[in-house]
Amino acid sequence: MPQVMKRCVALPPEQAHFVDTMVASGAYESSGAVMRAALRALQARDAAMERWVLAQVVPVLGAMHPGPAAGLPDDYLRAAVRRQEAVWLGEGTQRTKM
Repeated sequence: MPQVMKRCVALPPEQAHFVDTMVASGAYESSGAVMRAALRALQARDAAMERWVLAQVVPVLGAMHPGPAAGLPDDYLRAAVRRQEAVWLGEGTQRTKM
């Protein structure tokens, strides 16, 4: 196993229960394994969002370079990003801001 760095995290009761349930079901060998799987899923989701931004948003912004009147309004682009992120997060889930 590669070198690991320990972290201590605090979870709300419903998330702690979910982790415990996943371990008790036998789907994961430990709470650390559940957390690693969750982080891999988060990394994959963020990578998908980055690919979408590069493929869909950057070209539109490039088209706007001569001036905002030549492209889409900023509010429209922000709303499009929020809609796409909601698709990856699932309805009713919001990304936590740092």
